[in-house]
Amino acid sequence: MTQYALPLGARNDLALVYEQLAPRYDRLHRRWLAYAGGEAQAALEAAVRAIATPDATLLDAGCGTGAFARSLIAEGLVARGITLLDPSEAMLARCADLPAMKVKGRLEALPFEDGEFDVVTCAWALETVPQFDRAVAELTRVVRRGGTLCLAFCADVPCRGIGDWLMRQALEWRGTGRFLPRPDVIRAILKDGDFAVRTVPIRGPASAIIARRLR
Repeated sequence: MTQYALPLGARNDLALVYEQLAPRYDRLHRRWLAYAGGEAQAALEAAVRAIATPDATLLDAGCGTGAFARSLIAEGLVARGITLLDPSEAMLARCADLPAMKVKGRLEALPFEDGEFDVVTCAWALETVPQFDRAVAELTRVVRRGGTLCLAFCADVPCRGIGDWLMRQALEWRGTGRFLPRPDVIRAILKDGDFAVRTVPIRGPASAIIARRLR
């Protein structure tokens, strides 16, 4: 598998970057969703709402400010079944209103048992780690048999127009991530478990993948 590493500066300073972005992250993220990632986000949210029963155990890995978990709880998902993980203390502080369990940790070394969760979500975080294949291995590891992994990430696909191009340039200029080839992400999922993988048709530089663990 091709290795896609972040530039050295971004690799060293990433935690600090997101600590500093936390107060304005939601505003920046809304801009990304409006111009590039909205379809992938909608696909991920629809999948999770369809499969997550009220008593499901759910890990939101790279939870950011907790916006997604907040909406799930508002719709009836039991908060005690949700675990929020993020490497940034400032991001987790933004989740203080949520009664869910909060864990500081990295995608590449999840502090959980094998098969611990019914549903694992990771939205707009996979592209921020130095070795995304290691993160995928960890995400698949903690999905139980019959459980589901739901991913949304910046995808290395042709730009549709100036809006896509500008969003790509903004992400790369900030040094907070990069665009991942969808086939490599799928290969990483299949390498570390028996999964049925489905990609959702998305326009623009983003992708949504729904993977169900078969055994």
